[in-house]
Amino acid sequence: MLKFFNRLEKTRNFVLLIFAILMVGSLVFFYTPARNTFTTNLSTSDETAAKVSGEKITAGEVVRQKEQYSQFGGGRSFPSKMILDGLINSRISRLEADRLGLTASDAEVADQIRQQLKKPDGTTVDQATYQQNAIDQAGSVAAYEQAIRDDISSRKLDAFITSGVTVSEQDVLDDFQKKNTKFDLNYVAISSTDLGKKIVPTDQELLDYFNANKASYYISVPQKKVKYVFVNTDKIGQKLQITDADLQAEWNNVPAERRTAGVLGQEIVLRVPKPEEDATVQGRATDIIQELRKNGPTVSEDDFAKVAKGRSENPQSAGNGGKLSGPVRENTNKPDDPYQRLLKMKPGEITEPISYQSRYFILRRGDDVPKTFEMAKKELEVSLRNRKAYSVAAELAQKIADSLKETKDPVKTAQQFAAQANMTAAEMVKETGYLKPGDDVAGIGISPQFESGIEPLASVGDVGDKTPVPSGFAIPMLVDRKEPRDAEFDEVKAQIVDVVKVEKARAQVEQIAKDVAAAATNAGALGGAATAKGFEAKDQKNFVLGSPVGEGPTAGTNEELETAIYAMKAGEVSKIPFKVGDNWYVVGVTSRTDANTADFAKQRSGLLEQMLSTKRAGVFNDYLSAIRQRYEKDGSIKVYKEVLTKIDGEDKDAIPGEDEDNS
Repeated sequence: MLKFFNRLEKTRNFVLLIFAILMVGSLVFFYTPARNTFTTNLSTSDETAAKVSGEKITAGEVVRQKEQYSQFGGGRSFPSKMILDGLINSRISRLEADRLGLTASDAEVADQIRQQLKKPDGTTVDQATYQQNAIDQAGSVAAYEQAIRDDISSRKLDAFITSGVTVSEQDVLDDFQKKNTKFDLNYVAISSTDLGKKIVPTDQELLDYFNANKASYYISVPQKKVKYVFVNTDKIGQKLQITDADLQAEWNNVPAERRTAGVLGQEIVLRVPKPEEDATVQGRATDIIQELRKNGPTVSEDDFAKVAKGRSENPQSAGNGGKLSGPVRENTNKPDDPYQRLLKMKPGEITEPISYQSRYFILRRGDDVPKTFEMAKKELEVSLRNRKAYSVAAELAQKIADSLKETKDPVKTAQQFAAQANMTAAEMVKETGYLKPGDDVAGIGISPQFESGIEPLASVGDVGDKTPVPSGFAIPMLVDRKEPRDAEFDEVKAQIVDVVKVEKARAQVEQIAKDVAAAATNAGALGGAATAKGFEAKDQKNFVLGSPVGEGPTAGTNEELETAIYAMKAGEVSKIPFKVGDNWYVVGVTSRTDANTADFAKQRSGLLEQMLSTKRAGVFNDYLSAIRQRYEKDGSIKVYKEVLTKIDGEDKDAIPGEDEDNS
């Protein structure tokens, strides 16, 4: 077998460092990923997807890398543009290594493969097994061996380019102090949205806006005014009897995979201090993932915890090995929440780097938290009651629709069925204003279903079918109609109020924030300054740089705000407001606890290495980016978009991505 390794040919195909490492690591455990059926032919295609200074990237390479990344990304499929972008960068890295005489030798490649082929028991994989796994991983033995060669070459290039990069002890100490100094804050968050709620425009201001923008309010479609009979499913649900036997039967039908109260998880968080450092931080996150997966695709809780304690930049979880504060449960209202990814993973799996709110997350899925019948009882009752109520309400609404079409009298019809609906006739009969598509209907909102329900109503007295609306069903009857025309001020006044509020708020918000900052002589006076302007100062304990200031989805931070906070002593307040997202912040420091230098002494060597690694990664990424810009400028990069379209067209699960421009 050694003779075989010494005959390695110098092929020209290169695989991006991250994928090479993933392939090599997985080979140790003889992992052969199951290919999706859509790639059966394309995975071996020699069709050109791109060229980099004459270096060819094939469709087969792109497809195989999609498979590899999908295996290590929780089964998600990624757009070919993203995969190809990485392969282009890898070709550039190869060309630079060749140019500088840093290409790995045959002996170095053979030695690396020998190390990878060793089993835990000390024996070595036979040549046939090696060849089969190499083909499964890279399409051919030559391509796999080229991946090993380029992995070594890339590391040599990295070492050469970053050999002069250093960090000083003071830099590391300063960084440690910034990340570990804790502050108790008193802050005021002022946004145009909140300010708008406090503004009451005068009628004259509204009329002036209407007259200046009258054309915008022309009503170009017919308007309809309807009365409808409303059936409330909640009211019907209140009458239903749900027994323990009913709930037990529901529980018995719940599949095993849904009998959980959530899943446990761990995190490693890396903050992005500036937008231009995003690629550098992503590279650090990728390096951490490679390190964690060096022994396979799953990672133990202890191994993840060790890395989280030393590398995570979320002090709230890092000290606890990255453990999340509680189990993660499904929340359909937060589809972009990175923690929701854990619900679709298997225990021990970790995510790829997830970019979210100026941070990169690496998450590990832990064990399920079992749910008992007693824990699920209330949830089961709500679900069963809602289901039964909907069915009863739908049946009743159909009877009401049939009756109203005969009587043409909503009040009389409501009186007939009020007892069955558990409502009064007055509660059931509703009347709208003059409506056009897209209008917000009182009690219903903007409802495509309701619009569809009244769309067929052409003549006064026409009755529609039962129509699902929020909280129940509506049976509409047309009572009047207006043809297209100029709007009258009174009928659009409510819409104009919101617009004028926003415009006035946007014009005032910055000045109000400046007034609050100017009026607060110290942190203790911030509350009074905020109250004087109709806002409230809030406290935030144990704040550390990198954490968001504020509450909820609008909370955030930026370098300018953090620099100001770190420079403050206890009792001081910022003399200017800072804009973060849609908010303006005025911040005071009520208490400051500086980092413990004794802790720095214990972590010194690790922190030095971490900062040096981060700085080197940034320098190397900047170097490759500059080379790529030169290649793009002189036309050395050519992308065949039709090939990428073919690949993504056959991969129905691919995440949508933007087209790659030809360079």
